[in-house]
Amino acid sequence: MQCSRVKVAFLFLSVLPWTIMAAKRPFVMDERWVCAVKVSCFDCLKLSQCSWCVKENKCFSNELWGNKGLCVNDTIEFTDFGRKYKLLVSIVENAQCSCQSKENEDNCFSPEVTKGLKCSGRGTCVCGHCVCDTDAANPSKMIMGEYCEYDNFSCDGPKCTEGPYHISQVYENDGSFKVYRDDSLVEKDYSS
Repeated sequence: MQCSRVKVAFLFLSVLPWTIMAAKRPFVMDERWVCAVKVSCFDCLKLSQCSWCVKENKCFSNELWGNKGLCVNDTIEFTDFGRKYKLLVSIVENAQCSCQSKENEDNCFSPEVTKGLKCSGRGTCVCGHCVCDTDAANPSKMIMGEYCEYDNFSCDGPKCTEGPYHISQVYENDGSFKVYRDDSLVEKDYSS
């Protein structure tokens, strides 16, 4: 009877060190493989290492050797809109923006404009919102407005201060201004 107990004790002591060693070495999964389990564009593009293949409805990582050249012409890449445009954009908003970029572009036209330049030609359409251009050489010159339609430098008349001025406003020498839309004069004079 005593011999059988010794064998069990010995077996227990020989297994224990391997269990402790395994606990000291955590298993690390390569984050690029996680892309393959994502089933929607929205979930896929929450991860910076992932891209979404539109025609195959598949999430993948271009960084893996087996995925090189996969879905070349129909891929939505992860874009960090917050870093690129210096905006406060959450991971969720960033993914929504990337997946719906084509639908969001129509939101960058003012209501009275149906075609032409987005953001009045003075900004970039990001996630359905205009991010107005800046002039690094003249930081006091600002373009602003929902569609980048205003600035603080287009006026040269005596009544001009710091704006904002609509890009279609033209100030006359008598202090009044006229409004132009689509390169044609709107028959209204606004007196000061």
